Amino acid sequence: MTTAAELFRYGRKEEIWMKYCGFLDLNIDEFSAIQERLLLEQISILNNSNIGKELLNHQKVSNIDEFRQLIPITSYADYEKYFDNQKDDGLPIRTYLWAHTSGRSGRFKWVPYTETAYQKLGERVLSGVILAGARYKGDVRIDERDTLVYNTPPRPYISGVALRALAEHFNFRFIPPLDETEGMDFQERIAKGFDAGLISGIDVLGSLSVVLVKMGERFAEGAHSTKLSARLFHPKALLRLISGYIRSKIERRNMLPKDLWKVKALPCGGMDTAIYRDQIAHYWGVEPYEQYGSTEEGSIATQGWNKKGMTFFPDAAFLEFVPDSEWIKWREDPDYIPETKLINEIETNRLYEVVITNYYGKPFIRYRMNDIVMFNALQDEETGVNLPQMEFVGRTNDLIDLSGFTGLIDEKMVWQSIVDTKIPFREWTVRKEEMDGKPLLHLYIELEESVDDDIVCQKVHENLKAVNPFYADYERMINKRPLKVTLLAPDTFQAYMHEMQAAGADMAHLKPPHMNPSEDIMNLLLRKVADD
Repeated sequence: MTTAAELFRYGRKEEIWMKYCGFLDLNIDEFSAIQERLLLEQISILNNSNIGKELLNHQKVSNIDEFRQLIPITSYADYEKYFDNQKDDGLPIRTYLWAHTSGRSGRFKWVPYTETAYQKLGERVLSGVILAGARYKGDVRIDERDTLVYNTPPRPYISGVALRALAEHFNFRFIPPLDETEGMDFQERIAKGFDAGLISGIDVLGSLSVVLVKMGERFAEGAHSTKLSARLFHPKALLRLISGYIRSKIERRNMLPKDLWKVKALPCGGMDTAIYRDQIAHYWGVEPYEQYGSTEEGSIATQGWNKKGMTFFPDAAFLEFVPDSEWIKWREDPDYIPETKLINEIETNRLYEVVITNYYGKPFIRYRMNDIVMFNALQDEETGVNLPQMEFVGRTNDLIDLSGFTGLIDEKMVWQSIVDTKIPFREWTVRKEEMDGKPLLHLYIELEESVDDDIVCQKVHENLKAVNPFYADYERMINKRPLKVTLLAPDTFQAYMHEMQAAGADMAHLKPPHMNPSEDIMNLLLRKVADD
């Protein structure tokens, strides 16, 4: 296998683009043909394994139609007995490594990767890095030994696995070094990455969006340095700081991260990337870039070089989509068998739940992702990409339906409505509750400064009406504002996280969910209010 690093050494940038980003030239028929070919190869592999025979119901499937008609949709519960001990018994192909995420129950969800699947993951991640830095079609701006700073979770989380896979395709200089990061906690990784970046510079910055926003806010407030370290006195670090200071003073403002670093690419993680896009671009001087993925498959879709809609990779997994009308029936009746659509059958401006089947000998078959996406267009006229353009909306468990009348309220809607108030906040959570026999949204929020709760409520309410017209109709129907706001005491969420950490919770469960927190979680959060 020829890697991007090898192609780069021979100056073959056109081949790098074609190898890693050429899928953007496909039309929908070509995309579908790749999907079908890889699925049939996968079915052949599955037929020779215990897990495959069980999930295929010992049926011989010869085409896509039979596959979709005869094979049931699965969930993680169907795989746990094979995965819990991280052994290869019954799996289609020998496992190269295991990745994990955490389910809502707090238990790890383990996922096996074959060697081919791992290599393909690295290719798709590199596709994203190339596209994140590109300004036009064919623009490959990465260079060997570019400094890549990251503050994402380490192995066996998928972000850490993806970084390792990326390293096998291109020789970035990773900061912190990959061999060291797995022994660091989250804050230590952030501090070391930016500390070292003062000397080396930062070419590619992989980060959670909220970290970039918080760091930009601290700079804008004039609090860019909280403690001195030996690295700050390094000649290169001093020169970078002095140059940044001069640049900011010429523009008559406080120094911002973009004054210190000229970042080529800014691949970001988190649903909030789209919400904070303008703020991140202002602070860092480059637009953030998104990929959509999961532990079960790694990267599945990616933005183009214009950093707008996302395009699915044709060779990541076989894709099916459960339309919203089918999903609602499925939610009401778990025994209902929903109809799915293929990517060449989808409609724009409609919600779909994603169902995937792995390729390359991985075991998931018609696997329910619990992810909701929407296709905004069937092509991207700006870039000339002739494939459907989608955005990630939220998780099925994170949707709130107040009355069957408001339409579904998702996390992104609530988050955007809070951010658009311009009221500084630290964290929030929201859930459906009842008052006077009527359903309402109850927002629990911790602010950065003192603001009257009714002001917060009114502003969030107005913003929600703007992003969800059904919510506005519901207000008119009941003649009452269907939103309540409770202001939480300072450091409520920080105290909750410390308590979870002390109890040994996995890092994925340190923060309460934004949507539909349980009674137990709310009791812990509200205990501080009661104590105060």
